[in-house]
Amino acid sequence: MTLLLFATTVPSETLQAQSATSVTGLVRDETGAPVANAQLRIVGQERGGQTDERGRFVIQNVTPGEHTLEVRRIGFAVKRLPITVRAGTNEVPVALEHSALALDGVVVTGQGGEMERRRLSTNVDVISRDEIEASPTTRLDQLLQTKLPGAQIRMTSGQPGTTSLIRTRGINSVSTNSTPVIYVDGVRVDNLNTPATLGMNVSGGAHQGTATSALADIPLDNIERIEHIPGGAATTLYGSDAANGVIQIFTRRGVAGPTRANIEVETGMETPQTQFQFFNRTRDLLYRNGATQKYSAGVEGGTGGFTYSISGSARASQSHRVEGENNALSFRSGFGAEMGRSGRYQGSLSYNQDAYPRFRNGNSGGYNSIWFVEGGRSNAFGFNPNIDQLGDSAWRALQGFVSKAEALQDNSVRVRRFTTSHGFTIEPMTGLSVKANVGIDQRLTHERAITTNEFLIHTKQVAVGTSDRGTIQNYDRTFQGLTGELTAQHRYDRGAVSIVSAVGGQLFRNDDEQVAYTATNVRDGAQTVTGAGTTTGADATLRVANYGLYGQTNIGLSDKYFLELGVRADQNTAFGSTVGAQYYPKVGLVYELTQESWVRSVVSERWLPKFRLRGNYGVAGNFPRPFANDQTINFSSLGGALAATFGQPGDASLRPERTSTFEGGFDASLLSDRATVSLTVYKSRTDDALLNAPSAPSSGQTAQLRNVGVIENRGIELRSSVVPWSGPSGRLTLTGSLNTLKNKMVSTGNTPVFNLGGLSERTIQAVVEAGQPVGYLRGTKATFNADGTVAKIEQLQYLGKPHPDAFGSMSAQLRLGSRFTINADGDYQFGASSHSFDRHFRFQYGLPETIVPAAAVKAAGGPANIWLDVFNLFVEKTDFVKLRNVSVEYRLPDRFIPRGARSARISFAANNLLTWAASSFDPEVDLSGAIGQGGAAVGGFNYSTDSAARSFLLSIGVGF
Repeated sequence: MTLLLFATTVPSETLQAQSATSVTGLVRDETGAPVANAQLRIVGQERGGQTDERGRFVIQNVTPGEHTLEVRRIGFAVKRLPITVRAGTNEVPVALEHSALALDGVVVTGQGGEMERRRLSTNVDVISRDEIEASPTTRLDQLLQTKLPGAQIRMTSGQPGTTSLIRTRGINSVSTNSTPVIYVDGVRVDNLNTPATLGMNVSGGAHQGTATSALADIPLDNIERIEHIPGGAATTLYGSDAANGVIQIFTRRGVAGPTRANIEVETGMETPQTQFQFFNRTRDLLYRNGATQKYSAGVEGGTGGFTYSISGSARASQSHRVEGENNALSFRSGFGAEMGRSGRYQGSLSYNQDAYPRFRNGNSGGYNSIWFVEGGRSNAFGFNPNIDQLGDSAWRALQGFVSKAEALQDNSVRVRRFTTSHGFTIEPMTGLSVKANVGIDQRLTHERAITTNEFLIHTKQVAVGTSDRGTIQNYDRTFQGLTGELTAQHRYDRGAVSIVSAVGGQLFRNDDEQVAYTATNVRDGAQTVTGAGTTTGADATLRVANYGLYGQTNIGLSDKYFLELGVRADQNTAFGSTVGAQYYPKVGLVYELTQESWVRSVVSERWLPKFRLRGNYGVAGNFPRPFANDQTINFSSLGGALAATFGQPGDASLRPERTSTFEGGFDASLLSDRATVSLTVYKSRTDDALLNAPSAPSSGQTAQLRNVGVIENRGIELRSSVVPWSGPSGRLTLTGSLNTLKNKMVSTGNTPVFNLGGLSERTIQAVVEAGQPVGYLRGTKATFNADGTVAKIEQLQYLGKPHPDAFGSMSAQLRLGSRFTINADGDYQFGASSHSFDRHFRFQYGLPETIVPAAAVKAAGGPANIWLDVFNLFVEKTDFVKLRNVSVEYRLPDRFIPRGARSARISFAANNLLTWAASSFDPEVDLSGAIGQGGAAVGGFNYSTDSAARSFLLSIGVGF
């Protein structure tokens, strides 16, 4: 497999010579190391620049005179320098100081415009360009696993492009998925993280193990930064769909200055994680070391009032399964242009495509390779299920059977995505900024499952000579989202008073069209449905539009007291006809204690540089699924004619779920900013929770989604960083977070206990019941006498819960000199449980299992007669600590840089390196259990699913 890198011609000279008046310089930190990607601007002018890899910058066309140079960089304190600009070239050296608390930084998400973090009563997490570039991950949710201290993100499968479980501040809904809303350059994008209504299901009744995720194909190339806010007051301005938080991605638009280009080549290997495999021989049967390679190139710069940033990448890798290859191609561009003296245009465009195979897992029926091997199912095919004990002849027979079965699987996914954003900003008067933004996200997914006659015969699903020639199943989904927003922000400063106010309106419309077309009695070798014996089709359409108006003001007094007030009003097509607009208020307070003179008289700035108290209250929502409010009639075919039955009863009073959050806490920096601590205590309550409530039996109608439930979450969020060593020769930074969570379904409005995931009541399910954690595991529980015989068998018992009591992340960065950097990060969880179907089935099929008393097995006449009564024994704690990523980067000295290049670096990274776990299975891999599109997913089931591959990557990057 070979990829050809497209040739990119990069001019060695700038597009335009420097103007007669310019400001240049070098930005360094306290240790003297150059600071790359720092943003610089001349205050009061639309002139700015950005440092390159060497810390150099150029700001062109600066008006001579007295100015203030402002320098910003995530992780550093804002620097403002008075400078005198004269005709010609002006050299200005800049020294930045690290500041882990970084309250002077500017954020956008949830504020209606730019806002300094010190004015906010809520936390906004920011992931910098450097952190994104240093990460070896290739998809958004994997990147966020250790970069968002208050979020928990778990992959449901190791197969590429599959769904994940994302939670911030607990489970707010039992009818909608917990994935946050995602924006790219102000455009709301598809964030489907469950199976589609019409989609390929290779996981069976347990659902979602290998469903395709819309997060996985958001390209990470050319991203400037990512902002995240959890649900609560921080998301009030996003209204009816923001209770789970908001993630906003900002792409690069380029900066004025010389043209800069970069080329990077990455190569490496993906190898399976084997520590959780029960049999030593499983790796030899199902897995391999897969080669991977990626090529990327980019160019950015600007001249006059026009800036640009363009990048592209191509990636190919062998699957770590014994069959299949994964391919990805992406392109992204961003542009900026001045419009007269007070206006500016900013636009972006991205396109990416992905292709990868899918392997059957979970409860998919028939042949499923992991269940066949790890679950002991090979006994049904005439093999000894203890494959480590097979003799040479039996082992070769098993190898031949599995090798052919894997080669005959033909399930694939193709994704194409196009996103564009266009923003126009004008400043008609001092202090007033008006911005209009419009954009489109279009995502096309094609899933195809081909089941041949040869596969059916080989896996003994049909007999030789059968008339069942096989099937081709195709599923096409087209998502198109339109976003439009108009915002005005005004800044007022007079004396001790400062007021930042914003008003705006937003429209988004999502159209989701799906088509399934299936062919049966298909000849082996066919790739299309044309010529099949029988073809059938189905379609589905989901459409929702939301209109919102919002206003917010942030009032500051003496730069130490801040008051936030805001409200949003929403109208949504999923609301009932009698509901009207829904309102979401917020209020927040900030008190900067270290601005008080009496505080400074008690503690010096050296020991306590910054300390602030904050508290807030806010409301956000989750709107019902499209058309849930409508009364419908179902039609089906009967004898070649149409037959009508009752459909959905409908609810004219249907409204969104409303999650109200109270939170309070403090942020502090200590020991000359060598350490920081941030603590938040929150309590949220979801009223009007949407549940499928049963209709009166006499009505003859089905259940209807209604606002009848109440859910409660509460916990703490603790974040800390410390710099134990810093000096001219380097710097060591350690960070960590701890989050606790208590979740409860307070009320179901008399709705009977219902299932969110899992299998039947006779086995094990994740259920919703008043007074219990949402989605707790319920199944059969056995207790035993002292001699090991069965004392009692109880049905429908509490067996554990899938979400943890505590979770968090940790990271370390060691920089030696100005050229050598080591990064490491990981995450952990404690207090959750999950059921292992693989271990349970191995017991059923006769493999030795010590957790079930031998006396009970003997009395029952064998494991097959007792396995349904002992589900509690196969529910395990899923506590874990994972070392996710380790990377080492070295920036080459000038004498080793290729001629014509500006910089060069070599890096090595390892992903999914080490795991400590309390469970016998991979605690992260989880058939999460979302039954329908957009449905709630809580997890709790380990069932024949791949672990994520471990990867080792070497990359070389050159800048010009």
